[in-house]
Amino acid sequence: MSRERLAKGLLVVAALSTLIIPIVTDAVFLANAHMNNPAWLPHAKLHCAMSFFAAASLGLAALAILKVRPTSDRFSMGLAAFLGSAFWIGLIASGLLPGTSYGFLNDPVLGNVSPSQFGGIPLYPNVISGLITIASASAGY
Repeated sequence: MSRERLAKGLLVVAALSTLIIPIVTDAVFLANAHMNNPAWLPHAKLHCAMSFFAAASLGLAALAILKVRPTSDRFSMGLAAFLGSAFWIGLIASGLLPGTSYGFLNDPVLGNVSPSQFGGIPLYPNVISGLITIASASAGY
């Protein structure tokens, strides 16, 4: 496989990850903890829905760039890498703000779900997905 095809493949993986994982995970598997959560105010649900559409938009935009560019120039590859990972960068940064959490501690619907740990470091699936996607986009770029 050529280096260019490998790079584009990694960028496609990042774009698909951004397009699919947030929506399937939060809207399907964790719907009761998010959009169907009776403890969430309608405005909080609006922000959750916004994140679904943002992820879909970013993933689709990255895929469009990768599809329509006949050659792989540095700018379009960089733009596809950014679009394919921006959602995840935002997720990781958002979890650093006071009052936010990557997991479900004391959740009124799911209860107290403790994350797995490795060497005393909590492993949150959303952060791991984000780091893998960001690494894929970075390597593709």
